[in-house]
Amino acid sequence: MNLFKLYSRDILGLSVIGFFILSILGMIFATIALFNYASGNAALAVSNAHLAVLHIAFIIPALIIGHYINRPSWVAAVDKIKFAREIKQS
Repeated sequence: MNLFKLYSRDILGLSVIGFFILSILGMIFATIALFNYASGNAALAVSNAHLAVLHIAFIIPALIIGHYINRPSWVAAVDKIKFAREIKQS
């Protein structure tokens, strides 16, 4: 694994975190839509439900990217690079 792949794996990991945050935001919108529907405001509930579905859909790319970057060969290569850097610093 070269340095480019190492940094691209880190950037992809950060994007996974961002996608999960957007998914949680979708769950918050779904909760707000439920409260709006229970209070009788159907138009606002539909609007928030639409936002919830759009944001919860971000869980799919997060799971795909997370599966892609956690391959055993990549994890072992990253551990090897970190171990080499620790020995080099000592």
